[in-house]
Amino acid sequence: MKTYKASHMIKSEDLNHHQNLYAGRAIEWMMESSFIAAVGEHKNKHGLLYKNTHQFNFFSPVDPGEIITYESTVVRTGKTSFTIHIDVISEETGRKKAEGYTTFVTIDEQSRPEAHGIRLDETDREEELKWRKEADAFFSGK
Repeated sequence: MKTYKASHMIKSEDLNHHQNLYAGRAIEWMMESSFIAAVGEHKNKHGLLYKNTHQFNFFSPVDPGEIITYESTVVRTGKTSFTIHIDVISEETGRKKAEGYTTFVTIDEQSRPEAHGIRLDETDREEELKWRKEADAFFSGK
């Protein structure tokens, strides 16, 4: 699937009491990035509702002045929902700083669930296959 990217520079107002990226801001940007990917795939921003954040894990702190890129990829589809994997990557080092998943549902003009028709493409990328398996587990209870 296509990967959508959004970058941010860490400024003083984005910091927590440890002087690194505040988790709430990181999650706000994760939601924004996943919404951009959702609109890119669904093509109708009015027909999308946020459903869930399944996890968001930090692997290392994000420091002031650092530029990070959110890379969002659809990794699971249901009939009226789809799940997006988000990586947070340091532009300076290329290291993954955090990752998470969000799910959106698609609705009609009366806010009723509506089939979206989004289909995952074929991939042999190990990382994307891993994300798909992890996303499936959120819904299978495994």
